[in-house]
Amino acid sequence: MIKKISSSPRKTAGRLVTFVTAGIAGTALVGLAPTASASPAPAAAPASASAYTCNYYWSGSYLYAGYSTTNTTNTKYGQTGNRVIEVQCLMTYWANRVGDSRFDPRGVDGQFGDNTRAAVVNAQKVCFSDPAEWDGEVGPKTWPCLRVW
Repeated sequence: MIKKISSSPRKTAGRLVTFVTAGIAGTALVGLAPTASASPAPAAAPASASAYTCNYYWSGSYLYAGYSTTNTTNTKYGQTGNRVIEVQCLMTYWANRVGDSRFDPRGVDGQFGDNTRAAVVNAQKVCFSDPAEWDGEVGPKTWPCLRVW
């Protein structure tokens, strides 16, 4: 049985509006900066935006986000691609479901970096009582944990 759960268009639109508004506000603020300084002020970094949309669905008792169906392949720090996008979508689902930013990978960009690793470690702390299992890698034990919760 497959039950489709898609991300809310309102939520996505809200994020886009926030991102665009932040860019406009940043431009307006730069225009108001004092001109007495000889060197220009550094540009503000843009707000974090997800490059991918997570299309959640249930198959059996596992949650999927539409990028990878693996439950065994190791996925870890430094990697890029569909498995990483899947991990980031699952972690975003966790963060939104429980309202806890410890599980938030801070965007879905397909790059397994520091924020994704920290989110995975925090999920592993919920799933496994043995600290040896808190390695930040998603493998045969962690995939099912992320997909069921």
